[in-house]
Amino acid sequence: MSINSTANSTSNAAGNGTLDFFGGAPADAQAQAGIQLRAFVLNLAVSLGLFAFEIIAFFLLKSSAIGRRIYQPKTYLVQDRLRVEAVPANPITWIRRIYSIRDDELMLKCGLDGYFFIRLLRALIIIFVPLMVIVVTILLPINYHGGKGNRFHSITDGSGVHWNVTGLDTLSWQNVDPAKTDRYWAHLFCALTVISWTLFRMYREKVNFIAVRQRFLTSPEHRLKASARTVLITNIPSEYRSKEALEALYDVFVDNDDRSKLTVWVNRDYKVLRDLVANRRSRRHALEKEELRIQRLVNTKYRKKGEAAGLKQFSKESSQVTSTDDDQAEDEQAADKMEGVQSISSAFEADCLEKTQIWHRYLKPSAASHVSLVQEKDGSWKAASFFKFWVTGKRKKAPKTAWLRAEIARLTIQIDELLPKLDNEELFRKQNSAFVQFDRQMAAHMACSLVSHNLAGRMSPRFVEVSPHEIIWPNMGVTSFGRLIRTIIAIILFAAMLFLWGIPTTILGSLSQLGNLSYSVAWLHWLQQWPGWIIGLISGPLVSILLALLIQLVVPALARKLAVLVGAPTRSKREVITQDFYFTFLFIELVLLTAISSGVVKIIPQIVHNPINVPTILATNIPASANYFFNYLIIQSLGFSGSVLFQYLRRNKVDTHGLLFNNAISQLFAGIYVMEIALIGLFLLVRDSHDSVACKSQAIIMIIILILTAVFHFVMEQHLRPLYEFLPVTLEDSAVDAERRLFLTDDKNKFSSEETPRTGDGTDIEMESIAKTDGGLSSRPKSMSVTADHARQALIKLRKETAARVANIQAHLPEPIDRSRRREVADQLAAAIAGFPDELTDLSPEDREVQLKAAFQDPVTREPAPVIWIPQDPAGVSEDAIKQAKRYGRYLQYSNAGAYLTTQNKCEVTQPAPDTRPDWLLDWVL
Repeated sequence: MSINSTANSTSNAAGNGTLDFFGGAPADAQAQAGIQLRAFVLNLAVSLGLFAFEIIAFFLLKSSAIGRRIYQPKTYLVQDRLRVEAVPANPITWIRRIYSIRDDELMLKCGLDGYFFIRLLRALIIIFVPLMVIVVTILLPINYHGGKGNRFHSITDGSGVHWNVTGLDTLSWQNVDPAKTDRYWAHLFCALTVISWTLFRMYREKVNFIAVRQRFLTSPEHRLKASARTVLITNIPSEYRSKEALEALYDVFVDNDDRSKLTVWVNRDYKVLRDLVANRRSRRHALEKEELRIQRLVNTKYRKKGEAAGLKQFSKESSQVTSTDDDQAEDEQAADKMEGVQSISSAFEADCLEKTQIWHRYLKPSAASHVSLVQEKDGSWKAASFFKFWVTGKRKKAPKTAWLRAEIARLTIQIDELLPKLDNEELFRKQNSAFVQFDRQMAAHMACSLVSHNLAGRMSPRFVEVSPHEIIWPNMGVTSFGRLIRTIIAIILFAAMLFLWGIPTTILGSLSQLGNLSYSVAWLHWLQQWPGWIIGLISGPLVSILLALLIQLVVPALARKLAVLVGAPTRSKREVITQDFYFTFLFIELVLLTAISSGVVKIIPQIVHNPINVPTILATNIPASANYFFNYLIIQSLGFSGSVLFQYLRRNKVDTHGLLFNNAISQLFAGIYVMEIALIGLFLLVRDSHDSVACKSQAIIMIIILILTAVFHFVMEQHLRPLYEFLPVTLEDSAVDAERRLFLTDDKNKFSSEETPRTGDGTDIEMESIAKTDGGLSSRPKSMSVTADHARQALIKLRKETAARVANIQAHLPEPIDRSRRREVADQLAAAIAGFPDELTDLSPEDREVQLKAAFQDPVTREPAPVIWIPQDPAGVSEDAIKQAKRYGRYLQYSNAGAYLTTQNKCEVTQPAPDTRPDWLLDWVL
């Protein structure tokens, strides 16, 4: 039965059950070709226009004052050692500057992940540009000349099929005439070229990755970091959950079994303390937001009344107030003498009744936000919850600012009560994980790579190169069984994500064939009345843009949540797991599901009408789904790549040291396998003029290539995997020599003959270097409470010293800042950041020792009390708020230092927040 006779009976079949949905006539070939080309051209035009707009906007914005903060923060808003040269304004000079950056400079300023991201782009260009030239040059003429076109093809058994290869499809696989199936040998040759070249480049990139990573990890600067010598051990049995037991186990990796060269931190479950700190932090943000809202309302009224015209000029000396200064007011000292909770309750009641605050002169009482409170049995007031409607008790409304102030003070009291009890086993039980710091980097890698316990799964997995700021502390107590349950739950949630996103993805894939559906589906015939450019716009750029937004906006964040749920112990490990989740999502949704939905929807009507020629129909139409991917790749490469120019540029504190790059290279195998499997199927579907399988030989060769690819993949991974994470022993001597040269260059007299005799193997030099840099390992932490208390005291001392330096650095502000002084404000902020210590050598030996003792202890144990930071304002609301907060004593601290409310009611800052950890820049060197 021919397709023509089927088409004539379409109207009769349209109402018959299953055929009702697909009861339309075959698409008009000329109309389809026009729609395809029009969709492609429209997609290309929209993408080019969007890209041109983004490029022009980028160059205009880059040189502006706002653009300096967005695109060039590393030229002034980072510590001196990480600053880079300002980007030239001239586009040509700017591009030349990009290509002239050295690899070592890129690694230093951006880390290994930043370097390998550029390396990945370079590798993909090297892979695909030569292949594009070869494949396009060979295959396009072969596919186009003497192809099927739009005509009827008769088969020897009397049946036939109507070819409908038009538009862009004339350049693809399905246009090869059945009488010229020998041309498919060219496709096989190109496939072999693509596979062999890609595998070769992948192997080269992996070998280069290993060499660069090893060179970076064994550099003297990196070897001296605490993270380079520290191992995270999980699933520790109960008998080894003590400092003494772990030292006895791992002292075999240090010289002479000297346990003084080991530092051990056994983790504890500080969830109760962590919840209190998180609750206080959220209250603090809410209070700052409410205070700023009131300030803006008051100052708007203040200016409207004309008082701004006679506003006195304010400066730091007259307006900068902080409730943490030594000269506290008498009422604050009186509040401290009262019992903690009692003083907070009294201060809260007084705060609720206070009517002399400045904002009352300008705003009605209703302008302030209020919260509904309910009194509990013990007499305390709690925020009423809509979900706890069954709770009964006396209710009242209170000002939101007063309630938040009291809550922060109350939480501070509770936290302070828990801090001396950090070693209490009943309150904070020991977890099944610990950090062990060795005296040498190689000892840490050896301890991490060797089996630690005789029972399977115990004291495993282990992680090396763990930075303190990357640790996900809530996951430190996850057991192996708990990790299994978490993984199962994460997989179920991921499958649900695939299903939920699969519905709109399938719809969008179907819309990409809207032109074909308007002719082949009966109830869509009305779309034939629409102008062709509208159909092309919908099936081309609109579908591509919607699909890109669908898979890029929310999915990465959800994948990161799943990685944490699985039990990732560090943020770097979380990023690697996130990459795996996201790649799997993209592969299923974007490649498999979209290919099926955009291809099958088009061919189902033909199969229903002509089931005899299923192989021919499949071979002819499935490759046509590639047109959809052309549109998507165009919008991705032009439109969305240009949008990347509008992101903020910052250095990511999470660095996997190139593991993301290695994962990305390995994921290219998925594309190779899909191509090989698809080619095997397509070769078997090819029919000659006698309706016989014409490419059996090519299919057999591809099956062999598929097997060889899998063997190559397995052998390469087995060969290289041990070098991905751990360092080989052969690099130790060269690394020690590099350290010796570095320190001898820094100070030739450091290692004179009068000093301690050398052992000759370089170890003593290395250890002296470490001692010189980080204060040594001999004085190890004794208890969590003592270590945390010392760390808090050191932070308070360091904060005062840093605040004094920042105050000296900042210039005098004689008047409220406005937009004309934006650059001066930015320079002041940069100078203030530069005043913070960014190297361990910037600290005194005592402070350095304290930092290293507490480096791998849960930071919640040394969390400083928050400082409510509000801007100085002409109406004086901030000064009044600071005065009102003093009734809460030391449990509530306010400051308006370094923050200003501009004439446009915008908040500008000239320094980091007053409660910023003064050691925050040291995260990169630990």
